[in-house]
Amino acid sequence: MAKKYVATIMNRLFLGDDNFIFVPSHTVLGEYDEELSIFTDRNGSEYISITDPYALQSEVSVGFANLQEMDQLPEIVGKSEMKDAIAEYNYYNSRFSLYVSTTMEGDTFCIPIDYMKIKEDLDKAIEEQREQEELAKSGKKAAQDSQEDPDLEENPILSKDLNANIAAFFMDLMDGVYSLSELKEFRERVMSQREDIDALLESIDLQIESSEYGESSIQLKGETATTKKKKRPVTSPTGQVMDSYLDIEGLFQKITKTLIAQDEPTRRVLVEIARKEQSDLNNDRGLLITGATGSGKTKMMELIARYLDRPFLKIDSTQLTVPGYVGKDIEEELWRLYIQCGRDLKKAERAIVFFDEIDKKGSSRKDDISGKGVLNVLLPFFDGATYDACENMKSQREIVQINTRNMLVILGGAFEDVYGDVRGKVDIGFSVDRKPVSTMGNVTVQDFVDKAKMPSEFMGRVAIIKLNDLDLNAIKRILLESDESALRVQEKLFRELGVRLTPSEEFINAIAEQAIQRKTGARGLNTVVDEATWVAYGDAYTHMGEYEEIILGKETVEDPKQYSKIMKKRSD
Repeated sequence: MAKKYVATIMNRLFLGDDNFIFVPSHTVLGEYDEELSIFTDRNGSEYISITDPYALQSEVSVGFANLQEMDQLPEIVGKSEMKDAIAEYNYYNSRFSLYVSTTMEGDTFCIPIDYMKIKEDLDKAIEEQREQEELAKSGKKAAQDSQEDPDLEENPILSKDLNANIAAFFMDLMDGVYSLSELKEFRERVMSQREDIDALLESIDLQIESSEYGESSIQLKGETATTKKKKRPVTSPTGQVMDSYLDIEGLFQKITKTLIAQDEPTRRVLVEIARKEQSDLNNDRGLLITGATGSGKTKMMELIARYLDRPFLKIDSTQLTVPGYVGKDIEEELWRLYIQCGRDLKKAERAIVFFDEIDKKGSSRKDDISGKGVLNVLLPFFDGATYDACENMKSQREIVQINTRNMLVILGGAFEDVYGDVRGKVDIGFSVDRKPVSTMGNVTVQDFVDKAKMPSEFMGRVAIIKLNDLDLNAIKRILLESDESALRVQEKLFRELGVRLTPSEEFINAIAEQAIQRKTGARGLNTVVDEATWVAYGDAYTHMGEYEEIILGKETVEDPKQYSKIMKKRSD
């Protein structure tokens, strides 16, 4: 049985220039893959260490720290009971945030920041400042205040060059080594050289970029003729340089391991993205992904963003409104993207932006502030407009300009009013368990204008792609084949408890039928499976180590208490 570990999940905050603060979120149990250096919690979520260089550049703003084997925890924290040991471990680690950065050599380092100690130091400093002010008022320190501190120039902080060990300085700073006057003087020295530092960093970035593509005239330390370089942009047979070349087949294979029964729509979306990225002439066009609720519109875009390594922003279109009315403005949503990207403007401007529920914004009334007005406001998105992004449009305390020209704009919606009539005609004389339909059929762009009340100028800027309707067989395939299916998650949870979970074919059929009845598609599978297995999981969790196997049948879906279990054989 695999070793059990406990770790602290940390949330990342961006300080700028490869400096980060990781704040403790919660303690969690799980497993650790030493080969891949990945911690997996009991719910199947995977995390990398906060000291992994990738964690500092990743779009994912969480990681793990304080990894410890569970068996050793009671001895380490001095508690005999495991639950007390975990509680003590959680309390201790909740006191510390972690400052993470990189040295000049590129090595990652981590420094703990103790909240309680900082508070004590601040309280002490405030009290000392108060006493000094009182002495100054009484005139007892007038002569002393008029002279310079004799030890000032000898203090290490003022003799440090800007290329000194930042980690050591940060440690001294946290330990309260320096006085207030020393800190102020050092800050003035740093600010006076800030322009020189910025210019130096810009030169370093340019040198790194040119060296990675093998174009630098400088031989960097440790570089050899065989050093691996970044892949150059692809050049087509006609000599066209393609900076944004997409490996369509590779992406397709990755995405369809998770997104099941949507092969043709997935390939079509990837082709359209490649076509859009290849030419500036397609920059004012987006994609409209249509299909029933739970067919996988959001999941598809999340996966594409993940494998393209681009930020992903999902916007609920029903919450959007035109400026001046109650609701969310597009500028506020772009601010959310900016923060999500760690205030990295270049990264934010390459995001994939997914406007979900766009079909709810159609309106035949020109004065409808929740409908056509919003769609018209979004038109500049396709053309590459610049927005003044801010946290709150009313206060506008901080503003950053974000351009959408290089963003990939995707719209999504079920459009039941468009496809409903077509389904009604097609389904006559056939059972509900029909083959998936991914083609537009008899639906035209004009149907979106007439039935969904979408503005014609809006529809002229999108390529329409319809996802397959999910029938009973498709739902079953999702349960059995998707690497992120609800059933796979439950099997993993039971396996961590030392129990083999065996769903029968009848169980799979019953789960799929219930999902069809609820009309939630793949999205509702988690709920249906959770409802059917909660009693069995509670039983296995409470009697850990007693069961060999738990078998789920059709009756389990109707009554979660109805399942079979096989006890472990006890050795005499």
